[in-house]
Amino acid sequence: MTETLPDLPPMPSRFGFAFSADGRWATCLRSAQDSVVLERWDLTWPRPSLRTLDGAGLPDGAADLTIDRRSGALPLNDGRVLVVRPAVGEHGEPAGHGTLVAAEPTATGLRIVRSWPVPRMLAGFLLAAPGQAQTAVLVVVENERHSRIWRVSLSSPVLEPVLRIPGVLSGGVWADEGRTLALDHDGAGHRTEGILVDLRERAWRPFWSVSDTSSDRIAAYSPRSGALAVTTTTPGAQQRGAPQIGLRLPGGGPVRFPEILNRSAAYRAPLAFDVSGERLLVREIAGATARLAVYATGSDRITPVPGPAGMLWGPARWGGDGRMHVRFSAPHQPPTLATVRRRARSGWDMAAHPSDGAAAWRHAELVELSGPAGPIEAIVYGGPGWRDRPRLVLALHGGPLSAWRYEFEPLFQYLAASGVSVVAPNYRGSTGYGDDHLRPVLGDWGGPDLDDVVHLGNAIAHGRDIALPRPIVLGASYGGYLALLAACRTPDLWSGCAALAPFTSASGLHSTATGIVRDRVSQLNLSRVPDEQDGRRDVLRACAALAAPLLVAHGVRDEVVPVEQSRALRRRLLELGRTEGVDFDYLETADDHNGVVQAWSPVLREAVVRFCLTAGRALALDKERR
Repeated sequence: MTETLPDLPPMPSRFGFAFSADGRWATCLRSAQDSVVLERWDLTWPRPSLRTLDGAGLPDGAADLTIDRRSGALPLNDGRVLVVRPAVGEHGEPAGHGTLVAAEPTATGLRIVRSWPVPRMLAGFLLAAPGQAQTAVLVVVENERHSRIWRVSLSSPVLEPVLRIPGVLSGGVWADEGRTLALDHDGAGHRTEGILVDLRERAWRPFWSVSDTSSDRIAAYSPRSGALAVTTTTPGAQQRGAPQIGLRLPGGGPVRFPEILNRSAAYRAPLAFDVSGERLLVREIAGATARLAVYATGSDRITPVPGPAGMLWGPARWGGDGRMHVRFSAPHQPPTLATVRRRARSGWDMAAHPSDGAAAWRHAELVELSGPAGPIEAIVYGGPGWRDRPRLVLALHGGPLSAWRYEFEPLFQYLAASGVSVVAPNYRGSTGYGDDHLRPVLGDWGGPDLDDVVHLGNAIAHGRDIALPRPIVLGASYGGYLALLAACRTPDLWSGCAALAPFTSASGLHSTATGIVRDRVSQLNLSRVPDEQDGRRDVLRACAALAAPLLVAHGVRDEVVPVEQSRALRRRLLELGRTEGVDFDYLETADDHNGVVQAWSPVLREAVVRFCLTAGRALALDKERR
């Protein structure tokens, strides 16, 4: 019997937000299935308005403005837009170069006004120069060893090379009115420090570094006052597993770490200063949700900003009119722009701007489940009767030091619309719950977190009617590894297991991964787990115990977890006498890691949903045959 999947509209997502130097304009990319378009927000009073700029109706130049998920956009003060895009090869692999395009909106779309080739480019981002001059800076990552800074002027037919710097550059704020950039710099050992780049002198120097083992970033800067906000993960300053916020206020002196900003159990991150540099916008993550707060540097007070439950991200813009803009999402609200303003009597408030029609997206609720070492917060789709739905999925997040957030999840929307309950728990190792919840998993992958997963699976299964199928365990990346371990350790607990871009063991990942992933495994000593423990944490050695139907999917362009990890599992299952298409399904797609983990491909998303609808039935039929 073929399951009928729900006919839902394309799942939208917005990302890559950027603001013009004067704060009037914002741009972002909007994706829906395979389509990616450029959007521009007009942030002038009284309410932000949105327009899609897709180049429609342009006889000349439209082909040059190809937009995809790798693209980046930046609005200029006059409303024109810069778009940078790394080129890809025939099979989607990085081609090593790119294109920068300047375009201006027309009545029907966009008109290309200038185009520049960008040599030696894997990735890049743009920064708008302060002031009225229509100039910008393009920061290009050439490879894992070098980055380059280019000056962009719309009046010049060529890009002006400024400086080539060893390492990988990211982040970026202006430290003055257009001469000096503050950037995050990943050098040897993949540790991060803040640097200053003098564009006039074409020189750079370290600026914010605490130790050789910390990750130190520049978060916000006020050119008018000189106020600086930074973060660090140095063990001496770190509490509860969250980077600490440091401030250097006007007048100089050392960076200090205000107690009121760092003593909370909430995971706080600085976003933006107001124009005067006297107030700092801060994001707080407490559990699965986020909220904003305003820190007053003079009085050392922090004031929460009321708003709807959901998730917030930078970048943020605090304009001269006192309003703030930031990206927002909730389980039933695709990512959009939210505006914060101060009302005369009631203080700060925040309002999101829905802009995706009237689609009836499914709501979710936050529930507290009992775990073996304490309560576990979970995001649950399925309404009050979620335990009694015919199909129930226990979804495991990637990471491991990550978490499910109370935001729009396209795959969960498809599952919920198909009648599948989804339980997404933040088990031990998840961020946002303090040090005691986080640290047990450090250097112990597949330990306490797997205990939590198995405990939750048992509790959910025992709480369901005996006639209903057991839960399905689904995970992506590290969550895929956990899902496979759970299906191996307790094979009779699950009616199915779906693993998206998984790895098979820490040592296996270490041997096949490159760059920062390999270094991270080495730093945690995960590649040297004793053999007596590794046997239970190595999927290739434990997969003979698998009993439930299995779906494994991986992208051939995965740069984080190499596809060889899943191919090795497929070979091992065939060696064990398992039949592909009967005992397990194996799917490779043309996607990268994010594409598979987030199930961007409609083919992959349909395969996952169909598997979750039929896995329980297939297991029951198999038991009858036996």
